[in-house]
Amino acid sequence: MSRKTEDFDEFCDPENPKVIKYEDVVEAAQTIKPYIINTPVMAAHTQREFGIYIHYKLEFMQNSGSFKDRGAINVLEQMPLDKKKLGVVVASNGNEGIAMSYYAAKMNIPVIVILPLNVPIDKMQRCHAFGAKVVIQGNNLLEAQKYARALAKDKGLTYINGRDHPHILAGYGTLGLELMESTPFLDAVIVPVGSGGLAAAIATVVKHHKPSALVYGVQAELMPTFFNSLENDEMVTLPLQTNMADAIAVNNVGCNAYSTSKPLLDKMLLVKEDWVARSILHLTEREKFVVEGAGACPLAALLGNLVPELKSKNVVCILTGGNVDNIMLYRCLERGLAAEGRLVKFRVGIRNDPISKANFMTLISKGSYNIHRHFQDNSWTDGEDYFVEMKVVIEAKNLAHALELKRTIERVYPCTSIFETEPFNDKRTCPCYIKKFTEKHMK
Repeated sequence: MSRKTEDFDEFCDPENPKVIKYEDVVEAAQTIKPYIINTPVMAAHTQREFGIYIHYKLEFMQNSGSFKDRGAINVLEQMPLDKKKLGVVVASNGNEGIAMSYYAAKMNIPVIVILPLNVPIDKMQRCHAFGAKVVIQGNNLLEAQKYARALAKDKGLTYINGRDHPHILAGYGTLGLELMESTPFLDAVIVPVGSGGLAAAIATVVKHHKPSALVYGVQAELMPTFFNSLENDEMVTLPLQTNMADAIAVNNVGCNAYSTSKPLLDKMLLVKEDWVARSILHLTEREKFVVEGAGACPLAALLGNLVPELKSKNVVCILTGGNVDNIMLYRCLERGLAAEGRLVKFRVGIRNDPISKANFMTLISKGSYNIHRHFQDNSWTDGEDYFVEMKVVIEAKNLAHALELKRTIERVYPCTSIFETEPFNDKRTCPCYIKKFTEKHMK
């Protein structure tokens, strides 16, 4: 049986991968120039805290909110006219679907976007708002891609692998060209990695211009698909694990991206969920950037102290996108605050009378804590005394301030207080634990 009668994508063939060349990227740069935004590179406001000269490439400023614009424009522009008229099918975790919908509309190309069930509603709505036909199919991107290929074959449309098509990758590489033009002094660049396309394309350009520059890829610890593929020296497929970096949470790697990046990437890094949350919080509070989990991963690697060799170096973090829905952003910010010890959740039983409640609130106030939210459970009893259980989320200045709160509450309410936020649910509350906690979360 011919392979073309099977579930087969000739542009992303594991048996015949296409390695991206520097010349492909240069050609793509001319193709996409009329549409694309040459996003700025900005120095971080907090370089002294890290001992690294951090710079941010602000790709969330693209028209669709992510770097995916670069690949979408290039692949659509290079399609034959007859295929443009018929339309395209793309499977997406959100960002590539948004970018494809936005530019296909500008070029009058019909587009069908296949999204898996776990994609945030906001991203679904944006694809629809740009004129795409949206189909929800599959539990993950791998299943959505399989359905998209079958649909394209059945309808006579063009299937585009939005993460690994050679023209997509060449478009991504234009980000590297901009980097080398705006920051030729860079010593290292840290790139979020899902299927691996962006890292492969940037590495192709950076290593061409400056072989001594380091190119690091970074991935969420819960979905180390590309990391494991490089470690095992073969492409692997992993079951989907939901995490904050949802835009790079993929089951498999791109064969073209893998073959291109394998000899070029200097290191792959894995970051923890709490580091990603803290990075989103840091970028929001200190830099005033709204960045999605995937885009925050490069900074998470610095927060996690994974790259001590980059001290005093010029490092560019690629902030790949800002398409984070409000609910996810709120969760990430709260988790970031909790990870830094600035948001503490606990419950405590107090007598159900006005004086006892007033004393509890006074205790909180005198410690300079802010009540973020609280709930009173009136059905909680203990023996003959009638108690209420106060469930409270407190905002503290820092970890040391939060640990002082825990010691105070446990001293005043020795038998009824329970702290639920790590590390406050741990019994080690002496001042030395602050240092132990910090060291634990920096490993």
